[in-house]
Amino acid sequence: MPTLAESVVAILEPLVGKMVADTCVRATALSLGKSADELQDGDMPALESNVKRLLGPVAPRQTIDSIIAQIEGSIR
Repeated sequence: MPTLAESVVAILEPLVGKMVADTCVRATALSLGKSADELQDGDMPALESNVKRLLGPVAPRQTIDSIIAQIEGSIR
């Protein structure tokens, strides 16, 4: 089973590329004092916030909401 970080990168990569997706996840982890591999379900609010900030200028709200739902679905 993939880690939360791996799942988020896989979901974001087709939209923003591997480097930007990975940077988003790593930046979220660093802001929480963790490594990307240490991210857990409880870190979802911070991840969601960073994904929204990343995609907000370039994607419609419905697309962002769909991506957040995909991320949430990947941790269940």
